[in-house]
Amino acid sequence: MKSVGIKALKDNLSKYLKLVKGGETILVTDRDEVIAEIHQPTRHLPVGMSRLQAFLHEQSRIGNVTLAAPAPAPSLSKLRQVPRPRVPVDMQALMDTIRAE
Repeated sequence: MKSVGIKALKDNLSKYLKLVKGGETILVTDRDEVIAEIHQPTRHLPVGMSRLQAFLHEQSRIGNVTLAAPAPAPSLSKLRQVPRPRVPVDMQALMDTIRAE
């Protein structure tokens, strides 16, 4: 977080807005008293989001945690490339054998 006085903010507004766009939070002061906070707008969370996800999203917004990138979904073409067994498999007999060991 950066702190800036009103006059310096007015003189360099575009500079501070670029910092905010980059994720920085700017505290605006008047005679060393914080009177405002400038940060990126909060985004409305999807309706189905859990409380944990909302908490992590907020912590990510203020910079306390970094969220992992979502894993790419497996492509269906890779799933179709799995070869099928050439001989029928009796799953019950296979499970009985495993349990007997």
